[in-house]
Amino acid sequence: MGTGTIATEHMVAAIRTAGHQPRWVVSRNKEYAKLFSQDMQVPNTSLDARRALHDPFVKFAYVSAARERRRHYIVAAASERKHVLCDGPIAASSRVAAGLVEQCRQAGIVLALNQPARAASPHQTMRRLLQEGEIGTLQLLSIVRGAPFQSSPTRHVEEGETKGDILLDMSIESIDLARFLTGQEPVEVSALSSGPQGMDADQLSYAIRMSNGTLFQALESFAAAEFESTVMLAGDRGTLIAHGTLSGRAPGALIRRLYGRNELIPLRDRDPYITTIEGFLGATQKSATWICLGEDSVVALRTAEAIAAVRKKRHLPIAAD
Repeated sequence: MGTGTIATEHMVAAIRTAGHQPRWVVSRNKEYAKLFSQDMQVPNTSLDARRALHDPFVKFAYVSAARERRRHYIVAAASERKHVLCDGPIAASSRVAAGLVEQCRQAGIVLALNQPARAASPHQTMRRLLQEGEIGTLQLLSIVRGAPFQSSPTRHVEEGETKGDILLDMSIESIDLARFLTGQEPVEVSALSSGPQGMDADQLSYAIRMSNGTLFQALESFAAAEFESTVMLAGDRGTLIAHGTLSGRAPGALIRRLYGRNELIPLRDRDPYITTIEGFLGATQKSATWICLGEDSVVALRTAEAIAAVRKKRHLPIAAD
């Protein structure tokens, strides 16, 4: 449902690799649906989501629509009791997202999110090594990424995003990744940005105290020259550092630092989109383990909203002598 770039470049192929065949393209634009159907070799098109969802061969829906249309498609899938995998975030606010989660719960369906950061092999390995005690007790999580602003590539010109939209999405992704890696919940936030409007800025820096006392620090920047993203877990015995894992272009590398020495950790080279589809399909059969669910999206949205609010309302300028 929807004809976005992620669906085109990644998810259709991932669905097929996982052993399923896309049957319908649903879009509010007839021409977009037709072109997507031809490009991706999907047999059926419709402007009406329920027509596709009535198909008895349809087992789940993948939603790749613009953010403001995701609610419509999720509600339609819930009414037909079809599981949903959706690009994140599922809504523009935590209040709307919580309502969608409740509708899906009442319908008895899984609402999951396509969060490639969770599925990335370096991040899954970091999580496992942390759980196994390889770096001791976690003290600090840091996520840093930056590049000159460039709207995400889209199939349709009118779908271009603003800096504020992308910074918000980046923050939501980082918050979700922090919860995934640490198994902890956000408790308290503080934030600064390069402008007075919170998310509408070139740079955003924030800190979150997590539920077990871990400090989570993040910097997301469009003002700095492009540099390799870094995700760091620092424990009281050692550190895990993932480089280049948030660029969307390469799998990145993972280093473990113990006793003053760096060790490159071998990684299983897996496509994060195929991993996401497999994780989603597994969640429809049994309890989910690592996949991002609707409830996770609500927490990430609520935390991002708190970051925006604290940046606008709670700051203390330093007085000059």
